[in-house]
Amino acid sequence: MLSFPKTLALANGGDRPIVVLKDGHGWVYEGTDIPAVGARDITLGEAVNPLRVSRVNEEPEAVLIPLSTIIEDERLNWVLQAGRKLDGDDEPMFKLPWSVWQEHAEEPIDAWLPEWDAAGLDRSLARAERAFRFARQALDDAGAARQRLIVLAVRLGKSKSATGRALGLSTVRVQQLNDDPPQEVLSEVDDFLQAAARVAGLLGTDPCPRENLPDSGDLGGDGLDEVITAMLATGLLEQRPEGLLLTDDGRQALADHDGSAAGPNSGTEQPSDRERSSNAAR
Repeated sequence: MLSFPKTLALANGGDRPIVVLKDGHGWVYEGTDIPAVGARDITLGEAVNPLRVSRVNEEPEAVLIPLSTIIEDERLNWVLQAGRKLDGDDEPMFKLPWSVWQEHAEEPIDAWLPEWDAAGLDRSLARAERAFRFARQALDDAGAARQRLIVLAVRLGKSKSATGRALGLSTVRVQQLNDDPPQEVLSEVDDFLQAAARVAGLLGTDPCPRENLPDSGDLGGDGLDEVITAMLATGLLEQRPEGLLLTDDGRQALADHDGSAAGPNSGTEQPSDRERSSNAAR
């Protein structure tokens, strides 16, 4: 018996997916770069059917669009400037040369989506593909977040073996993820550590309510909140009833980064506490 997740079918009365036309990507789901499944352009000419002015068996010379149609559809606002106003029997009409209308008629204004506009098996196929694309994007995002945290942990002095134990991964796998990350990951971690060090310096060693934090300078209020949220998410901060408090890892971030620039070891693995002790013994 075939088995499918219950989320495959949209509930009756559900909202139509919102898609936007993105340069270089075509139709994508709003807020993402995920291509809309099977999306096909709906042009202005398909959505609006103006009256045509033409001689028998000849190409139209112009089109006529009622003022009420223009008012009802904001996508036709340009007609008020481009067209010539005429008196109609019931209401004013705007006359456009056929060539002008044809130019605008080819513009895509919406998309036909098989997951919503098709029926039967085609609709189910499109919905299954959409679910797959979003799941794959979520997996990619989770993998990138994991890699950023691994690089962050090693930068803060956690050994690869200890990091591997926390993840349930081999030291070799952790090394693969840490030693050759995309430059974007390295830059994000470096920027975060420098910002976290500035926030750690503002907090000090005792719990501090958020509203009592002094001015953060170039971070600004919104930037400060963003860094605090990231520090809570990465375990550098914890929220206690009496206020925000740096964790041991948060204090390590302050120790390794002075908050003004990346340290001399930026971009390389920092030794763990055990490695520091071993080096001191030598």
